[in-house]
Amino acid sequence: MSGTERRREPSTSPNDSSHNTDSSKATPPQAFLSYAWESDSHARWVRDLAERLQGRSGVRIILDQWDLVPGSEQPCFMEQSIEYSDFVIVICTPTYAERANNREGGVGYETRVITGEFAKKKKIEAGKFIPVLRSGEWESSLPIYLQGTHGVDLRNDPFLETQYELLIRALHSEPIKPPPIGPRPEFAPRTETITTYQGLIQPLEVEVRSAKVNQVKWEAIYPGPSIDVTVMNSRHVIEARPDIGLEYPEPFKTKALLDTGAAVTVISKALAKHCKLYQTGITEIKTLGSLQRCGEYAAAISFPGMNLRAVDPIRIISADFIKEPFHACLIGWDILRNWRITFDGRSNCVTIID
Repeated sequence: MSGTERRREPSTSPNDSSHNTDSSKATPPQAFLSYAWESDSHARWVRDLAERLQGRSGVRIILDQWDLVPGSEQPCFMEQSIEYSDFVIVICTPTYAERANNREGGVGYETRVITGEFAKKKKIEAGKFIPVLRSGEWESSLPIYLQGTHGVDLRNDPFLETQYELLIRALHSEPIKPPPIGPRPEFAPRTETITTYQGLIQPLEVEVRSAKVNQVKWEAIYPGPSIDVTVMNSRHVIEARPDIGLEYPEPFKTKALLDTGAAVTVISKALAKHCKLYQTGITEIKTLGSLQRCGEYAAAISFPGMNLRAVDPIRIISADFIKEPFHACLIGWDILRNWRITFDGRSNCVTIID
């Protein structure tokens, strides 16, 4: 459908005074907020979000709390709000997911309308349905029809401004732009060879960095070879975010378990939240035969008291740790492959050569 048709008002017209727009400016995007009536505080939070999106972020919001007037037909309001809005923002909670999956109440009816759109159209507008996580975890709060859809995490009070920025960028079709491609670097000449009078080929001398040996003992209370690490946001993230006044905590020191069987480095969800790591996406990892949905972050890890080089940036993911607080970080093969490691289990000692 055309952009003009999509922004046509639902039959239950919103209050004109709350939707005044300046005709001299480009038509703002229109979004419908779908949520479950769970409590007065939850409804108030949804209204606060709607007021911020419309009053401060330039998005026209269709919300039942101000658009559904007494005497209106609620099913018709839902149908037209979903069909004619540019976006549908789904406020995800465990209650919402349960009602949507079981087709209960107003949420269930909206789910029928949404899944009906999927069925009758060969292709739904990319990014029209945006999940916003308000409570619970993605696994328990995301309705089935939105499984696999990338969302925005607005849990906690206040929620992370970086996540809110991702939402309004999506609504205004203004994704984060990568930096421009820089000039081609200047490369040092390749190592030349010298042919002696005997006809032997010998390489020029190359400086060899001396190996740095670290020996670490871990206490018997830990489940395996462990070292101290500090975790924080990647330097690139910190340098790129001063425009919205984000504050980052000091690097957090914790105990890390070395695991040669893990493909990637993983931290606990609690640690990722404490360090306020910048989330770059959602990924899935397989644990105990099942898939676990995890956050993906751009982070930095250093090793206090050791001469190992810091790793910055590194792709890191979060998961539930069973044995916290014994350790909240698992160093995987993505870092371990840079070192030569020897374990001595009888003396609880690990030797790391950088």
